[in-house]
Amino acid sequence: MTDALPEHLVRYFAQREAARAERVRAFLDGLTAREHALAQDAAVMGYVRGSMHPRDEKVPLSADILADVIDACFAFPDLYPAVATIERCPGFPDRCPNLVQVQPDPPAHNGGIRCGCGD
Repeated sequence: MTDALPEHLVRYFAQREAARAERVRAFLDGLTAREHALAQDAAVMGYVRGSMHPRDEKVPLSADILADVIDACFAFPDLYPAVATIERCPGFPDRCPNLVQVQPDPPAHNGGIRCGCGD
């Protein structure tokens, strides 16, 4: 007995995977730089916080998850600058007078810029 899928299903799954990837790419390409940075910060921190959640505990409500993620982003402004700098500099990034370069630290983050107004 073989575990291989029929070729037409393999092609179908590959086509669907490519279509999903293209839809995501098109969505992200349509975001402003600010929207992209906010989505990235919140998504990465959400993943990190989610991976830390004890498996035997009930998952909290969305509002509680959001509050936890934003609080964690504030705690690590160099790793999540788009979220963390909002309260310190409403003009970030376009009108911030104190932009600070954040060097990449793979695999933790890709680097970027953050607001230095609160430093």
